Amino acid sequence: MPSKGQRVRFLYRGSFPDGRTFDDCKGVPHEIVLGRRQVMKALEETLSAMEPGEERILELSPAEAYGAYDESALQRVPTYRIPNGENLPVGRMIAWKTPRSAEPVPATVVSVENQVATLDFNHPLAGKDLVYWVKLIDVVPAAGDPTA
Repeated sequence: MPSKGQRVRFLYRGSFPDGRTFDDCKGVPHEIVLGRRQVMKALEETLSAMEPGEERILELSPAEAYGAYDESALQRVPTYRIPNGENLPVGRMIAWKTPRSAEPVPATVVSVENQVATLDFNHPLAGKDLVYWVKLIDVVPAAGDPTA
């Protein structure tokens, strides 16, 4: 079984309980290093307990996935404070860079009315039950591992 610090390659498909797919690796393995929080905790724990070739289904509650939907994450912002604020794509995500953020902050543009944009800073999958199919392809031992 893989352990912290090892690279794992896996296939995955994310869907809602009704079967609609929201993400699919389409046969191209995804690679992460265990312990670096590159994927949600429940997925990392599952991958750590698998053997190469093994497949599993994870059924995740919002708390195990992207958290509950938070109404306070809806913010009303004057469009002049947002780069390209006069051309915001309603219903789409933007990467908003503020003077206080080192990295752009993703937000969904909910509406733009009277030069005020309503932005949703929740993850698009917040508040949703999710189902993931995963298949562990292989494990690359950590540097210095005598089994490498």
